[in-house]
Amino acid sequence: MATATTDKNRCAICNKEKRTVKCEGCSQTFCYSHLGDHRQELSQQLDEVEVTRDVFRQTLTEHISQPQDHPLMQKINEWERDSINRVRQTANELRQLLSNHTSGYMTQIEVQLNKLTNQLRQSREENDFVETDLNQWKAELSRLKEELTKPSNITLYQDSTPFITKIVVDVQSGMYAVYICNNVSNYVAKDSVSPESY
Repeated sequence: MATATTDKNRCAICNKEKRTVKCEGCSQTFCYSHLGDHRQELSQQLDEVEVTRDVFRQTLTEHISQPQDHPLMQKINEWERDSINRVRQTANELRQLLSNHTSGYMTQIEVQLNKLTNQLRQSREENDFVETDLNQWKAELSRLKEELTKPSNITLYQDSTPFITKIVVDVQSGMYAVYICNNVSNYVAKDSVSPESY
């Protein structure tokens, strides 16, 4: 709202000394010729605010209708992709290492199986075997099967060091916070537990 002054002041636009009106919003004085220009400028700024508001409302509506497109959801998706890719790459490297090593020990198992096969053929042809021979051959065959599925010189174990960093969603609302990590949701008083404790 503008208030008229009886003294002559300088107009903020034309800088001439005239009777002016003071704009209460910006505390500047304007002559009657330029007060309309100032109001027009304010009206254009209001138009810009309304356009910005409309664009924001559209963005909000999109976020409401498609929550999976929220930027924070995208960060979670990115973390998931990166983690899966890291696991996949490591698994492929380990498979390659195991594959390179297993071809050697499988050849050794095949040599031992061929030796056992020759013993069985010879004993059958000569009809020269007893119960202790059968037990020995069964035990050797069982050992070879075990060696094939669980090689004695290869160990697989999981390291206790975390391979993938956790992602934590910390939603604070009033007196409570929601921490979501490792597929577990915990609702706790926000002052009692920190996300680092998970």
